[in-house]
Amino acid sequence: MALLVPAAALAAAAPFVVPALAGAVPAPAARAAARIDDRQQVLDAVADQITQGFSESDRARIPGFADIEVDPDHNHLRLYWKGTPPQRVRHILAHLPSGVTAEVTPARYSKAELHAARTKLLRGRSSMNLRIAGVAAPVHITSIAPAVDGSGLEVGYDSTAGGANSPMAVTEGNVSRRVAAAADRLAGLHTVAIHRLQSVDLSSRQHDRSPWTGASALSNPTGGICSGSFSVKNAAGRYMLMSAYHCGSAGGGRWTTWWGGDPVGTTDASQRSPQDDVVGIKPASQRARGWLYDGPASRTDGYAKPVVGWGHNNVGDYVCTDGANGGVHCGVRIAQTDIGVTGPNHVYRPDVDLAYATSATPGGVAAINGDSGGPVFASVRNHTADEARGMITALDRTVTCPPAYNRDTVLDGHRRTPWCVAGVYYVPIGQTLHDMHWTLVTG
Repeated sequence: MALLVPAAALAAAAPFVVPALAGAVPAPAARAAARIDDRQQVLDAVADQITQGFSESDRARIPGFADIEVDPDHNHLRLYWKGTPPQRVRHILAHLPSGVTAEVTPARYSKAELHAARTKLLRGRSSMNLRIAGVAAPVHITSIAPAVDGSGLEVGYDSTAGGANSPMAVTEGNVSRRVAAAADRLAGLHTVAIHRLQSVDLSSRQHDRSPWTGASALSNPTGGICSGSFSVKNAAGRYMLMSAYHCGSAGGGRWTTWWGGDPVGTTDASQRSPQDDVVGIKPASQRARGWLYDGPASRTDGYAKPVVGWGHNNVGDYVCTDGANGGVHCGVRIAQTDIGVTGPNHVYRPDVDLAYATSATPGGVAAINGDSGGPVFASVRNHTADEARGMITALDRTVTCPPAYNRDTVLDGHRRTPWCVAGVYYVPIGQTLHDMHWTLVTG
């Protein structure tokens, strides 16, 4: 339970709630009723100060840091830390913007310790299989994530013997305990096992044209359907349109528009990363713009919003997903960051975030099949612009599609039955830009 303490007691109390800057005038009712996205921007700015602008995974470089969670609904920050936060952090917490509160909760492990433990569950660049007594088939580790509260690792697992009538399904609780025990021994610290199916490809707005716009519907080199994402420039200054690596073919190839089959561009081995699940499509026109299509997938008036920059992701942030097949889904909230997850192409992706639909998300749907490669963004400037946060790589938790998502509203609904999910994994945009030496194109 968090305790209220004055700023002078920051070094001695844990956990604690940090009040707003002493002497600050309480926020007026108008500010208290400000839009959630405005409050989130303020909280994220404070989080960036605390984390020194490090990416979600690089925050392990901060001694003692475990994680940070923002709560725009209550204008609140929760910081998980092993030991006492340094003077730099205590100073930030003692001088919060008016109306913002924060608390620090003790963590059992730091993020650095959890990263070191996570590597013990990998073989090379892939997550390992476990042999568990009483389970005939190997148990696959599908995800490895530091617990948000720093209490240990959360290990997702699946089995080739899966299915409604399989021993795995019947004895899931017992298997979870055995998987956790095996992971404990290998990792050398506390783990929790969660039965989580291996990530499934979301792939399957319409007829885009140059300069190419993000969240467009694309036919990939293998004939499948995926979403375009953010526009970037490579190290040579050439415009490219991002999409998911798993949507393409190993040797690259030609991408076209979903309607009309017009050439968009090509991909090759020089601009791709299996670990970040990204490829850069090189438009033949050498033109791409920093805008994203918005609204339902069936909207045909070309409505789009500018991308004004990019930001890091924090647990508790609200984001929007923007897939070509399912359109925009907002009110999606980040549940975890810094996860290692194995994708549908069996490639381990070491730096992935996970967000779920909430009661504020229409229909409880975060994405629909065909949305792979689509952008994830935070709504800014009173919902008139987008801040890039990442690109959809895989899914979690299938749900029944509500009536709003049917064969007439989902872009490829007349070709196959729409498939809806409540959770999406996405690779943070900051990680991709860093690894690929790309620059985000803004509107």
